[in-house]
Amino acid sequence: MGKVTIRNKDNLDKKIKTIKDAEEWCEVIKYSPCENYLAVGSHDNNVYIYEVNNDYALYAKFARHNSFITSVDWSVDSSYIRSICGAYEKLYFDVKGK
Repeated sequence: MGKVTIRNKDNLDKKIKTIKDAEEWCEVIKYSPCENYLAVGSHDNNVYIYEVNNDYALYAKFARHNSFITSVDWSVDSSYIRSICGAYEKLYFDVKGK
């Protein structure tokens, strides 16, 4: 199972949260420009979005890729995500509209 551990930036030994939604290991992780969301791309072909200010609760899961996620980019206003997978698909997701 893929998991992500969020740690305190001033003390890396201190864990803030461990996320365990992905079924396979996580390839890419990126905070949104507004810092309210965290995107995680996994080898289970999904992109997971978490709400930072809600204790990293799962906000959305985008499951349209046919291969593992290799890249995730946010729009400047944090409303959209562009993701690329191992099959070279480039998909866009409306984060605010889910």
